[in-house]
Amino acid sequence: MPQDIASTEKPDIQPVGYELDDLYTYLEDERLDAIEPARLSITSPYVVSQFLGRLDVDDRRKILRLIPLNIGTDIVAEMDAEDAADVLEAMREGRAVQILEDLDPDDSADIVAELEDDDQQRLLKAIDPETAATVRELIEYDQDSAGGIMTPEVAKVFTDMTVTEAVGMIQKLDEELEHIYYIYVVDHDDQLLGIVSMRDLVMAKGSDVIGDIMTTELRGIIPVDMDQEEVAHEMAEHNFHALPVVDENKRLIGIVTDDDIIDIIQEEATEDLQKMMGAGGDETLGDPIVESVRRRTPWLVVNLVSAFFAGGVIAMFEHQIHQLTILAVCMPIVASLGGNTGGQSLAVVIRSLALGDVHRGESRDVCLREGFKGLLNGVLIGIIAAAVIWAFTGEAIVGGVVLLAMILSMTYAGTVGAFIPIILKRMGLDPAQSSQMFLTASTDIVGFAVFLGLGAWLLL
Repeated sequence: MPQDIASTEKPDIQPVGYELDDLYTYLEDERLDAIEPARLSITSPYVVSQFLGRLDVDDRRKILRLIPLNIGTDIVAEMDAEDAADVLEAMREGRAVQILEDLDPDDSADIVAELEDDDQQRLLKAIDPETAATVRELIEYDQDSAGGIMTPEVAKVFTDMTVTEAVGMIQKLDEELEHIYYIYVVDHDDQLLGIVSMRDLVMAKGSDVIGDIMTTELRGIIPVDMDQEEVAHEMAEHNFHALPVVDENKRLIGIVTDDDIIDIIQEEATEDLQKMMGAGGDETLGDPIVESVRRRTPWLVVNLVSAFFAGGVIAMFEHQIHQLTILAVCMPIVASLGGNTGGQSLAVVIRSLALGDVHRGESRDVCLREGFKGLLNGVLIGIIAAAVIWAFTGEAIVGGVVLLAMILSMTYAGTVGAFIPIILKRMGLDPAQSSQMFLTASTDIVGFAVFLGLGAWLLL
């Protein structure tokens, strides 16, 4: 019986790209030269960009030279703008210029804005004049505004065009634009007048005028100076793939796309988390040690001062603690639960503020609600703690002191956990900026004072 030929053939094994851990292994083993160019070329640009963030400039250049330029451009687009600028400054001018010209204008602008002045002017003179003009215009906007994150490449047609003319114009634009989300209708001064869908164009007659078939009820129009967090809220509210950006004269100058919003959300979430703990908002593991220390030290000094105040409260009750050591044993329990209660309120309120869910008239109610939650948790957790302490010490009054202290301190912690970010927001500051440190200092001082005061009063 003839052998089944198909069963003897070896299946084709498709090459796969590197995982991030694979690349880190090459770095740890100091074997960057062993990275395979072919395999690197099919690795996710995001993975490679994350890896490059751990390398010095020379090694970044070495890795990028292993792969074709078009793939290198995708990787540079995924990199942190400051890291990408460092790489472009060290590259040969021709290669750097080609990357800047191939990038989307908003990505090019982010990188150019991070260049040293001399390099910025040198590269802007070398790239295509039209691209250079666009980049110069974009870097004038605040990086955290709609203008700073928008792309000026917009699919737009004129209101007095026929459908046939508009379709021809869109076909030409399709060769230049990476994505066409919506087709915006403008007059010859670029005033935004309406929007027309692909379906409307397909269903309309070729002789129909765009102004007659467009939709004029527009939502989600973004002023160029709107903060990027507010832009993200608008995108979430309307569920559009892109939002039009207009200048002070209502002229259409760009769009913000949903992939830009994803980057903003990730950036803002990371920034809030790090600021809440007193680290730099844009600090990374690869930052110079001296720079990281410089950013963290001021907030640690604030923490040290608050710790001295908390220590001062304990020192006031030194005699009572010496007489009744159970106070020293239970003191960290009360402080820890108070801090955690406040931290829960803090996290919920900061998130709500970021999403715009807390309005000016609701601040008092938010604080009261979080305080009441802390009170109920204080009763429940306090009863458990009091029962355990009573069982171990045989002293019901000690358990009662712990119960009362937990109720008071956790009620206070819930209230102040809501109050701190709200008052920071009112002052025009970032609600996340080291709010955890202020909360810990406050709950420690009040928790120690309440517990030791009750202990001295009821037990001694």
